[in-house]
Amino acid sequence: MIDRLLYYLKLYKAHRIARKFAASYEYLDRDIKFHPDMDVRLDIYSLAGKDRPVLVFVHGGYWSSYHKELFAPAAMKLLPEGIAVVIPDHTLYPHARYEQMTHEIAAALSWTLRNIEQYGGDPKRVFLCGHSSGAHLVALAVMDDERFLNPYGHTKDEICGMIYASGGYDFETLYAHEQGKKNGQTALMKTMVGVTGGTENFLTASPISYIQRDLPPTLILHGDDDQSVPVAQAIDFHAALQEAGAPSQLKIYPGRGHSEILFSALAEERAQIVADISDFVHGCIP
Repeated sequence: MIDRLLYYLKLYKAHRIARKFAASYEYLDRDIKFHPDMDVRLDIYSLAGKDRPVLVFVHGGYWSSYHKELFAPAAMKLLPEGIAVVIPDHTLYPHARYEQMTHEIAAALSWTLRNIEQYGGDPKRVFLCGHSSGAHLVALAVMDDERFLNPYGHTKDEICGMIYASGGYDFETLYAHEQGKKNGQTALMKTMVGVTGGTENFLTASPISYIQRDLPPTLILHGDDDQSVPVAQAIDFHAALQEAGAPSQLKIYPGRGHSEILFSALAEERAQIVADISDFVHGCIP
């Protein structure tokens, strides 16, 4: 109970920081419609100058919670690193399942590739990043690009790099982990079944099913005290990428929980996760 209260206090603080920063940031373009047939929007936090690397950040929330404005602090921390940030929304469960969400993220990424140069970004240095359920969605959008990116006229080869934080990449093992916690279905188990349309769809919905050699360079981030998504998800995903010959790095943060790796970025002057993302982005050559 105390841990839950602390989480909501941190979330409230993050929301206040987000509103204050977004209200004062000079180079913010809000609520851009990125596809004519989709109701969701994106925000662009750009920088003065041109040819900036761009990070498209997809938020988490168990596929069912939060909105893009809450994650303005991600831009606040990455802009000083010389990285422009795009934050799209996606339709939340139960109003959409994972396929629709992933199509929306693919459409937002496609719009970014086509238009970001107008906002000072470099279309050849576009990175895709997701946290928690957002990591699941961005992984599918790129790794299964024939299903998701190709319909919008783009491929995974146009992405300079992928960053996954606290994500679940294998629904079957994640579901089994939840089953071991207690009798009956946990909230995560119910959402996983709902968002995929049933356990029989877990394999198709899992990024680990689309491991291949020719993927963009990948950075996987996870806390070793994550009680929501076990760190084994990151370790196994990284191992599968390496076995296939795909370029992958794994960073595990001691003592950090599922959302702590994000909260730490707010609480610290230059958190390790910010430094790791910045190093990856600036070290990735298109």
